[in-house]
Amino acid sequence: MPLRTRATRALALIALALLAACSRQLDINGLEPKLARQVEREFGTTGLTVTCPDNVKAEAGSTFTCEASDASGATMVLTVTQKDDQGQVRWSVTGAST
Repeated sequence: MPLRTRATRALALIALALLAACSRQLDINGLEPKLARQVEREFGTTGLTVTCPDNVKAEAGSTFTCEASDASGATMVLTVTQKDDQGQVRWSVTGAST
């Protein structure tokens, strides 16, 4: 195989790997119940539902907001910060309404 063809293939593989890394999304469906359990434990409550935005890019240091709500309609705004690009996050309550 000519060197030029190998180089072209190598560049194409690198580009695909970078594209895959750049477009990696958080597993929101797994994160929402995990956040709900953590908030329930922190505040000594049960029955919370957490809703986060879809298509959150997995990126260390990025921040997004989720909403925790209970059956009575009370809500809390959670600010979630990604600790890494593997789904590890920390959260804090930054708003609430009843």
